Amino acid sequence: MTAPLSNVQRMKFTKRGAPFVLDFLPKVDYLPLSLMVTAFKKEDVKKPLEGFGVLIPYKEQQEHGLQTLDRAPNDQYLYMTFVGGSHSRDLAGAPTSILKQLVTSDLRKLLGVVGQPTFVKQAYIYWRNAFPLYGHDYSSILEAIEKMEKNLPGFFYAGNNKDGLAVGNVIA
Repeated sequence: MTAPLSNVQRMKFTKRGAPFVLDFLPKVDYLPLSLMVTAFKKEDVKKPLEGFGVLIPYKEQQEHGLQTLDRAPNDQYLYMTFVGGSHSRDLAGAPTSILKQLVTSDLRKLLGVVGQPTFVKQAYIYWRNAFPLYGHDYSSILEAIEKMEKNLPGFFYAGNNKDGLAVGNVIA
């Protein structure tokens, strides 16, 4: 199973025909995230990306006044920009017009983009519970997942609640 633990808690499980109550699962706090897709003419991008993209550490976001987590393919000038997370929760749910300004501003700083985007996905994607907030007591969540797997034969849990946010961790 890869469902978020907040969804798993609402599911009904049985073990040998009897209800298996998941009241031992702790509450997981999640961080919000929005995704906005923009495109710019090639001649309007002064510093095109070389590679898959970039995730900007919070320290550098602060140092350079950036508020987005950016990622873009290397063969085109189409940008998928993530806004939100632990340091910008309130921005994740901002209206499209605000997100467009924010994303365009950060792309100007990062890539030397000039002009306006030629494309903006109007209905951006917003996840209220995008990824779990790993806290100091996260071991209790890992212990609860282990208990489910141990007590429910054939049940296996995978995903960012157990394995971390990095795609490589989840695949492994």
